[in-house]
Amino acid sequence: MNEVPIAKLMHLLLLVYWLGADVGTFYAARFVANAELTVAARATAARIMLGIDIAPRLCMPLTLATGWWLAIATGALPLPRWTLWAVVAGCAFWLAMVLVLHYGQGKGTASSWTSAVVRIDWAFRCGVVFALAAWLALSWQGSAAPLAPWLMLKLACFALAVLCGLMIRIHLKPFGAAFGVLMRAGPDAAVNQVIASSIARCVPYVVAIWVLLVVAAAAGLHLLG
Repeated sequence: MNEVPIAKLMHLLLLVYWLGADVGTFYAARFVANAELTVAARATAARIMLGIDIAPRLCMPLTLATGWWLAIATGALPLPRWTLWAVVAGCAFWLAMVLVLHYGQGKGTASSWTSAVVRIDWAFRCGVVFALAAWLALSWQGSAAPLAPWLMLKLACFALAVLCGLMIRIHLKPFGAAFGVLMRAGPDAAVNQVIASSIARCVPYVVAIWVLLVVAAAAGLHLLG
């Protein structure tokens, strides 16, 4: 059975779910930041936001794994087959961390060890960005296996999307504590300001991810690069 159509279908579906769910998460965040809503309504919006947000979080490592599979299967990536299994193993580890953080953070006893996973996940994502950037630079200089321009563009878009995700995490740091205060003590002007400003600072990076996904899709369809 030809693996290319299967890999291509999975890769395309992940793009759809990543971009679509990201838009949904962004839309729900507007209601979380809306100080005119009741605390209960904002709590419901937050649960919806976090529930939708798991989709793009899962799509990120799965996109890398299926993209690598597709590139190996089509011969676009001049690397041995074993590199696919290495990338799949790394993405499976990444996926496991995403699930642990989504279902374990802030749940009593689980929070003590999920804090360690947060640090590992952060370092792992930074490693992905650095590794892809270094590889693309070496390939551009001719020191590594040459890559087609469209594939280099796709990998660059993915690395930048991961970097944007890290920047979003930085800007959302004040959000968690402020939202916790909102749930315990009720609405407060200062707390509302922290929540709203934290979400607002993430907007450029969210939009950047959307643009990067569209550019990566165009590169995959050979419309760019």
